[in-house]
Amino acid sequence: MKEKLFFFSIKHPLLYILSLAVVLKILAALFTDGWLNDIDFNYYSIPTSWLANPWIVYISRLALGAFSLLIITTAYRITKIIADKTTALEIATFGALYWAVPDLTVHPNASIVALPFLLYSTVLILRQQYILDNLETEKFHRTSFIIAGFCLGLGFAVYYHSLIYYIGILITLFILKNWKGALMTLIGYVLAVGITQTIIDLVIYHKPFVAMTRFFGDFGNCFNYVFGLEFNIKIVGLFLLVALVPPMSVMLIFGFFRVFRKYILLVLPTLITLVYSIFILDDWSVLLLTVPTYVIAGYVGWKEFHKNSAFWTKNKWLLLTCYMIFAVLNIALMIFTFVV
Repeated sequence: MKEKLFFFSIKHPLLYILSLAVVLKILAALFTDGWLNDIDFNYYSIPTSWLANPWIVYISRLALGAFSLLIITTAYRITKIIADKTTALEIATFGALYWAVPDLTVHPNASIVALPFLLYSTVLILRQQYILDNLETEKFHRTSFIIAGFCLGLGFAVYYHSLIYYIGILITLFILKNWKGALMTLIGYVLAVGITQTIIDLVIYHKPFVAMTRFFGDFGNCFNYVFGLEFNIKIVGLFLLVALVPPMSVMLIFGFFRVFRKYILLVLPTLITLVYSIFILDDWSVLLLTVPTYVIAGYVGWKEFHKNSAFWTKNKWLLLTCYMIFAVLNIALMIFTFVV
């Protein structure tokens, strides 16, 4: 049995990683308590009566967990574009085994549900921009930007604060002077927002754009500081240094800023969203939008650095020790989420 699993992992590494993720998500769906506090999707509330039915709760958790597998596959595809297959598999492993993932992805957190849409759009835009930069015009398709914009719009329909990630994409495309790509993305975005906010609101409120109008009407309240801006900065700093687990978290910070210009299409929208999360006091789950792309850029940047570093080349034992410390802490934290 062990030999079969070993050969399966060698022959189908991504499928093996996804299988591990499935097992952990099933365990999380069965053993983690509650629905967390986030049971609202853009002013569309989940009926509290559903919480009294354990079957609905468990089925919903499993469905959310299954959908979140797309986060792993899209993160894998993004990494393959900017790095190699081995690095992409390492990122997929992180996405499957990171301590908070099983628990977070089986609960109805709107920012997590929005992530597959944002990441798939990032895959399309990164690929087309790479093709454009390498002058492979026969492979270039502007319609991919429309599809990417449509997916970003679907992400907005799930979680309104994801608008800032799209703004980051748009700004980056302008910096790269890809005017047509930016325009095509905008067209797709407007189409998705128009369709979703019309149909859903007509069903629920009997008129269009009710929830979206309410969001922008309440938007100013997001900036009312209960604890102060300095407190928010500390929270974000702790998230990056502690929640992403040291010493890996320190490596990710270094790597992320090291590749700012090289992978600007990945880094800048993430950084803009990260900064935005500092100012949105009432919804710190905005931070979760940044995790996959932050980890991808940070890890790729760190790996590129240590491969060319004389110090780390001579002290591979130290690098391995850092990874082992991270793995032990990560496993301990994951066990904690299951037993508490």
